[in-house]
Amino acid sequence: MTQPNFQQMPLEQLRTYILEHRNDDEAFHVYIDRRRAQSPKQMPMTIEEAEADLQRRFGQQAS
Repeated sequence: MTQPNFQQMPLEQLRTYILEHRNDDEAFHVYIDRRRAQSPKQMPMTIEEAEADLQRRFGQQAS
């Protein structure tokens, strides 16, 4: 059996393939690489930014 071309497969189809073939490491790695390429890397928050975000979301003051 020949392997599908994971690079040309639409991402959603690749995701479905991975769910049906959970032991296919190659397909999984291609999927992860392509997903990371689509999303810009986010910088982690500092503690101060996290506290400010929580205050904004929940309307609470940090103690």
